[in-house]
Amino acid sequence: MEIILNRKGCIIIRKLAFVFLLISLLPLTGFHRANQLVITNIDTTIIKAERILRYDIKIKNTGNTPFKSEFDYPGQHNYGIEVVIRPNKELASKMELVEGSQFIKMIPWGSGSTGIIDSGSEASYHLEYKIKKGTNLKEVKELAFDSALIILDGVNIVKEFPLDKVNMD
Repeated sequence: MEIILNRKGCIIIRKLAFVFLLISLLPLTGFHRANQLVITNIDTTIIKAERILRYDIKIKNTGNTPFKSEFDYPGQHNYGIEVVIRPNKELASKMELVEGSQFIKMIPWGSGSTGIIDSGSEASYHLEYKIKKGTNLKEVKELAFDSALIILDGVNIVKEFPLDKVNMD
């Protein structure tokens, strides 16, 4: 049996091989771990004296392996896992934002985490963001879920949770 391919047939085979290669490398990026994370609890608090919107978040690792950073680069300070809140338009209008970024980022005021999330375990995170002067704090509290929680590993987005759609049953 002899298969003869013309130039067009060779190009199609190369494209299919490239797509197959990309799909086979996907597990190496860390994104395969995204489905093992679920938000189990989110509480928001307004700290009136400092005009701060605080998120207290619990994330559970439902997978069989610890969820930890796989990001590596030639520098000395590894970025690791980072959890941030990206505001949607309405919430962003009430918050102080980082200037000069192509991303909509609220000015962080503080954060903390337990780091690695062991398999079957829950980790706690807290994130604090600065509210604009003169803003009605009750409105900010009502809009706190007009945002998305983003989990980053270094500069790579691992998972994004639209907070208005999170189901914490």
